[in-house]
Amino acid sequence: MNYAPPAPASPALAHVSAPAPAPVERFVRRTYAERAARYRIAADRLATGGLSDRHSVADIGAGHTELDVCLRVEHGWRGRYLPVDRWTDAVDLESWVPPMRFDWLAALEVIEHLAHPDRLLAALLECAVLGVVVTTPNPAVVDVLAMDPTHITPVTREHLADLGFYTSLHNLYGAVDDGICGVWYREGLHLIEREFTPLPFVAATAEGNTR
Repeated sequence: MNYAPPAPASPALAHVSAPAPAPVERFVRRTYAERAARYRIAADRLATGGLSDRHSVADIGAGHTELDVCLRVEHGWRGRYLPVDRWTDAVDLESWVPPMRFDWLAALEVIEHLAHPDRLLAALLECAVLGVVVTTPNPAVVDVLAMDPTHITPVTREHLADLGFYTSLHNLYGAVDDGICGVWYREGLHLIEREFTPLPFVAATAEGNTR
């Protein structure tokens, strides 16, 4: 069989370039002012537990370290802050365990990104000297998986309560009660020195929804 070389391109088409690739939409990070609600509620829970300038706070999945900004700028905190994130080290939160004990640990907008969030939460509770605070989207209000392509595990308020967290609902993303905050204190929810006893979570009933 004789091989026939391909015909040369038509001169009329020589100036036509290949089509440009479709533009890729870049994720636009919302400003601190728009995101501050999650940091403020976490700071409030830490303060309720007795956060002081002598304490350490490990921020798991710290991102742009905005919790540190909130604690220092808005609350005047002067303690030790440790960010834990992929940009600080080769951290895989699916298997990471704290290398030491910290007074407080925070995991804000983290657990919904994990295939096995309970493993990380158990590790945080184990090494916390004083307590742990977490925030996550509320799957009863928003489609957690549709919010971000890296969200893979919606975590309900009931599930956090089963793990021992006191939970509350907040407006974190633009809709009413679309975010959950969970806090766990090693001394228990009854903090005598602060005279603060948060009510335990009670599931919604036909009579109404209890926050």
